[in-house]
Amino acid sequence: MKHRLEALRRKSRLEEPRIAIVSMWDVENNAVRILAATLRAAGHSVIEIYFKDWISNDLEPASDRQLENLARVIRREEINLVALSIRASSYANQAKIITEYVQNEMDLPVLWGGMHPTLMSQECIDTADMVLQGEAEYALLEFMNGLKFGSEDWYSSANVWFRHDPESIQKNARRPLIQDLDALEFRDYTTHSQKYFIYGNTYIQGDPMVGDPVFQMMGSRGCIYQCSYCYNSTYKADIYPGQKWFRTRSPASMVKEIKQAQAHWDFKRIRFDDEVFNFRMDWLKEFCDLYPREVGVPFEIFIEPKLVNERRMEMLRDAGLRNVYMGVQSSERVTGDLYDRKVKNQTIADIAQIYHRLGIKPHFQLIFDDPVSTEADKQALFEMISTFPHPYDLYLFSMTVFPGSELNKKLLQTGVINRFDVEGDNTKTFNQHRINLSYPRAVEDTFWIALTQMLSKPFVPQPLLRQLSKSEFLRQHPWPLIQMAHGANLVKMGMLSANMVRKGEMTHTLLRRWLSSSRMITT
Repeated sequence: MKHRLEALRRKSRLEEPRIAIVSMWDVENNAVRILAATLRAAGHSVIEIYFKDWISNDLEPASDRQLENLARVIRREEINLVALSIRASSYANQAKIITEYVQNEMDLPVLWGGMHPTLMSQECIDTADMVLQGEAEYALLEFMNGLKFGSEDWYSSANVWFRHDPESIQKNARRPLIQDLDALEFRDYTTHSQKYFIYGNTYIQGDPMVGDPVFQMMGSRGCIYQCSYCYNSTYKADIYPGQKWFRTRSPASMVKEIKQAQAHWDFKRIRFDDEVFNFRMDWLKEFCDLYPREVGVPFEIFIEPKLVNERRMEMLRDAGLRNVYMGVQSSERVTGDLYDRKVKNQTIADIAQIYHRLGIKPHFQLIFDDPVSTEADKQALFEMISTFPHPYDLYLFSMTVFPGSELNKKLLQTGVINRFDVEGDNTKTFNQHRINLSYPRAVEDTFWIALTQMLSKPFVPQPLLRQLSKSEFLRQHPWPLIQMAHGANLVKMGMLSANMVRKGEMTHTLLRRWLSSSRMITT
């Protein structure tokens, strides 16, 4: 409340403000790393705290010991302002617990930023002292400059809402989107003494990501598509209407950041985590010329079926592309009607053949547990995937409804779900982000999931799976299929793990995240 904000202002006039930016359940967190680098470049004192890590289907709430360790780090670094990065609504309840702990135990103000606070600002300001909406690099820099230099306009910082008391919320206007992404600071992987990782019953000082075999980065912001399940559908239409939403970095900027990281980090491959990799042909030609000459490390990308053609994929393959991640989601009827993505089953099958011809390994992403798929839809999805040539992987996800998304609006309006099915009130992501077969669902769905996920195993005979798909007994009693699926996954995970060990890519981080049968079920 106001007393915490005013205490922060008074203290900042006497000594330099010190901010801790906390990443929740995400040690990669690009946003936190860029924000910290931006503030450091401007001379501000900032530390990064990585509070717990992503453990697929096994996200545990913050324990008392972990909250105590958070307080130890904050006191050790003499922090007077805490910022929480809340990338998704699934973490909102945990963010509230952390915030109230910091406020009550240390009487420090807490600022929330990220996707969830941007979309649900009014709800979030009931807990946080401040909420930062939208892109934060320049907004947080302006905020910290005003605090450090005693600006009388500090309370007017753009993008920021201030809670003076329960009845007085100051809502400042949003800054326009950042269009020149090349002007932003590179993420910082060198200031190890200014980073902490809180995990289990202890904490370590240092960067939890450095040493990982995969270097993850993004060359763009936003997305050219507006799939109903994604935050992008709301950001573009409601938060930043009329502004250019999909923005890209230059290939030269991306290569420069990679080479800077390579100077002190011997990673084996690069994953470009863009919503969709930039497929504009002039940009692509420049990237495919520059990247192999200057970097030469194998890489992988996320793409959308409508952007795939043989020429583009061949260019990328020759530049070092080895793996692609592509959302199929469901059968063409469900994908079109529910997720607003119009792609035919035959188109997906043709793309799978392109990847096979070019020697690029695809990782197809599917969404199950939706409320509209019929028996025919599930069978159509199974039959389409059964035509894909090996090798490929399947990533099976459970449908998650995020507040503010078009999918949320669509399903609530039709009465198919209620508010308690939406992330924030719900925390389904904590235990069913990737599909496992122990989760309670209709027997028929378990039948099709078990069959579908076995299709990616080349050692499981495809004719056998097609024959099993016709069994009325197994539709009602899928227990034998579940055991087959578990066994097939254990075999494949053993093969993958052995291959990673051989390549020097197996790390403690990966073991911590995936060494559990419940996390291996959808490989």
